[in-house]
Amino acid sequence: MRRVFSALLLLRVLLAHGQDASLVPDLRATLATATNDTLRADALARICFNLIRSEPDSARLAGEQAMTLAKRIGNQRALGDAHNNLGWLAAEQGQLDRADSLLRIALGIFQKIGVPAYTSVTLSNLGWLAEKRGDSVGALKRFQEALTLSEAAKDTATVSILLYSIGTSYRKIKDHEQAVLYLERSQAYERLLHRPGKEAHCLVALANTLKERGDTLGAIDRYHEAIAIYKRIPDHLGWGIAEENLGDLFQLRSPRTALEHYGIALAKYDSLESTIDQAYVLQRIGKARLELGDVVGAGSSLNRGLELSSSAGDPALTMEYEMALARLAAKNGDAQHTMSHFDRYLVLKDSIQGADTQRELARLRTEFETERKEKDNIILRAENSEQAARIRSGQVKLYASIALVVLVLVAALLLLRNFLQKQKHANVLEKLNQQLADSNKEVTEINGLLEMKLLRSQMNPHFIYNCLNSAAQMTQAGKQVEALAYLQGFARLLRMVLDHSVNDTVSVEEEVDFLLQYLKLEAHRLPDFTYDVNAAPDLLDDGAIIPALIIQPFVENAVWHGLAHKVGDRSITVHFTQGSDGPVCTVTDNGIGRKEATSAHHAQDPSHKSLGMQLTSERLKLMARRMQRDGYITIEDLQAPDGSAAGTRVTVVLR
Repeated sequence: MRRVFSALLLLRVLLAHGQDASLVPDLRATLATATNDTLRADALARICFNLIRSEPDSARLAGEQAMTLAKRIGNQRALGDAHNNLGWLAAEQGQLDRADSLLRIALGIFQKIGVPAYTSVTLSNLGWLAEKRGDSVGALKRFQEALTLSEAAKDTATVSILLYSIGTSYRKIKDHEQAVLYLERSQAYERLLHRPGKEAHCLVALANTLKERGDTLGAIDRYHEAIAIYKRIPDHLGWGIAEENLGDLFQLRSPRTALEHYGIALAKYDSLESTIDQAYVLQRIGKARLELGDVVGAGSSLNRGLELSSSAGDPALTMEYEMALARLAAKNGDAQHTMSHFDRYLVLKDSIQGADTQRELARLRTEFETERKEKDNIILRAENSEQAARIRSGQVKLYASIALVVLVLVAALLLLRNFLQKQKHANVLEKLNQQLADSNKEVTEINGLLEMKLLRSQMNPHFIYNCLNSAAQMTQAGKQVEALAYLQGFARLLRMVLDHSVNDTVSVEEEVDFLLQYLKLEAHRLPDFTYDVNAAPDLLDDGAIIPALIIQPFVENAVWHGLAHKVGDRSITVHFTQGSDGPVCTVTDNGIGRKEATSAHHAQDPSHKSLGMQLTSERLKLMARRMQRDGYITIEDLQAPDGSAAGTRVTVVLR
């Protein structure tokens, strides 16, 4: 209980870092001399913020005035500030539903404005509201969202506080690794910001987390670091909390050491006249003294703590004191004081449980009334449905009788028709199955044949011979490094051919790489030869696929027949684009044209046929049957302005 209270106290210190009631007189002076409503609304919102803890009633009045004024002048930022501040005021006063409503309105306003720093503040407040409701997971989500926005706004001070908040939320859900990570980051920020008090708070939170994780030595080191900072500032409240937590760490293993730390904490609380803190630490002092056998000292501490707890109005702590004193009296054999303390303990317990019971009864009564009304509505709806059903019942019976007769007749006819057609359909189905089996066998055979033909035809033997000859010439010329690089490129191309040959499809990016490698080798033997292979970005981003080795025959045909016989500059461009029905590839060269290429090649080899082009056409037909994709090829002869041949453009459309 006390550990939770200490953590909440540190959180309140961090949350209140921007509130300063001493600024209110200057803000009221600014309000009195403001020359327009915008300045007045801003001053009122800031007054509300700085009075939330010290003068909540005045804060509410200023916030409501700021909201009214901001609505009248249409100032969205001031309106958001007013809702945000009033929402946090409601949260501080325990009006959690009202706080949630006001903060969500502020969040919507700031999100429309689009300034990350404004939105971050409201998200952080919603996170603390979730903490007050006991929703640590929801709080963690809000803090993470606020942290992202604060980092974008480069608000280092707010980032540090949010890191602390996230760390404490992780600690509450027992994720100690994440808690330590965020708390250490917060400590590092506070050190850079030269805020020793908040750095010490981070160290105390780190120590508590390490203690829960079982790292006792690490926890002790952090407590001592925090105490050293509190001494230097000085901060007596923080110093006392750190000493008290350090005492808790030693309570079981070394009560005497724990008592020393508790004594320091009590002295700090005494100097601050903090009654509730004195009451809590005196309870621990009494327990430690009892462990050491100091019955008289334990009784003195417990009795003093009981007086302070009663004056502070903390019934739960007072109940714990009565039980502790009852046990002490029993240990001393004092039956009278044992019974009197135990009786007071029972009265306090019944009182606390009674209040809890009344709240639970009120909640159950509300749930019961809601459930009863829902049941009444269900009964009324059922009665209305039943009455409507009776009205329709007569008509339904008549129509049902007629429909039944008709259905019987139709069923008889259908059974007869089904029987007559069954034999016919069985024969047709048997024939279709046989045709399908034959067709599948034919497709398999054709596909295997085409794959073997394609593998053999992809790399023209002339090309292989020329590649090896080029490598030999480089070697003879003493260019061993160039020859080795050339052969490595040739080997890589052969490997790509083999890899692509066993796959039905490849990505456009893989096909581009293959064509670039192929043309790179061709460029070694053709002078003045340039090439470009590219693809539209949307094809590459979407990972579009095309049939493997479908384009290379066209590129090879353009090089060998269109460009090899040309004098002067030679160029080829391969471009992949996304058409309306699928990928489209265009192969364009500036060669001698089909007519002249046919004549030149026929003169060299009259029996030659373009096997690669033929196989590609067969593959497109096979695709239509195997992959439910079809396509077509168009070839266009390009002409110069004077009518002479200027190359060829081949377009392959895959759908």
